[in-house]
Amino acid sequence: MAGLFVYLHFTGDDRDGPDAGAQRDTTTNHPTTTSATAALEDTIPQQSAGAHAAEDAARQGLTVAFTWNPATDGSPSDAYARARPWFTEVFAARTIIDGGPERGPGIQWDQWASQGAKVVADVDLGCSGCPPDSETVVHRVATISQTAIVGEQTEEVTPDTTVWITLIRTIERWLIDDIRY
Repeated sequence: MAGLFVYLHFTGDDRDGPDAGAQRDTTTNHPTTTSATAALEDTIPQQSAGAHAAEDAARQGLTVAFTWNPATDGSPSDAYARARPWFTEVFAARTIIDGGPERGPGIQWDQWASQGAKVVADVDLGCSGCPPDSETVVHRVATISQTAIVGEQTEEVTPDTTVWITLIRTIERWLIDDIRY
């Protein structure tokens, strides 16, 4: 595309004429980037009309599922239970059987509980390698950053958690149908 632009830019220049070294006026009366713009649009992933609503539901549900209160929660499964309004019935039933998230803080949970910590989640969504959206199914990759808060002190929880999620459109709204690590 850059080569095409350069070619179009210099086509018609009189390189051997008397004004060959003069500054060229680059103002034109017609757009010169039509081809480049069309090619750029082809590289942007297409989103369904409901993608923004699906992403909002994903952010809300994952934020609740990964925000923990170890002083009162028995495990991260309690947060998954709080997130059930953002889950399909099938996925919610699986989390009860499976016991919630596949990964968790392990021994760190007991330390947070004894300190009275709260762990707050921040969710960032992307679409690297996701299948195309449809009107009823959207796939996203989520990076979940957590911060442990103890009194006035905060500490980033490392590493971030990355999950692949599937959302489906029900009659009423978008719901999380799967979370994979």
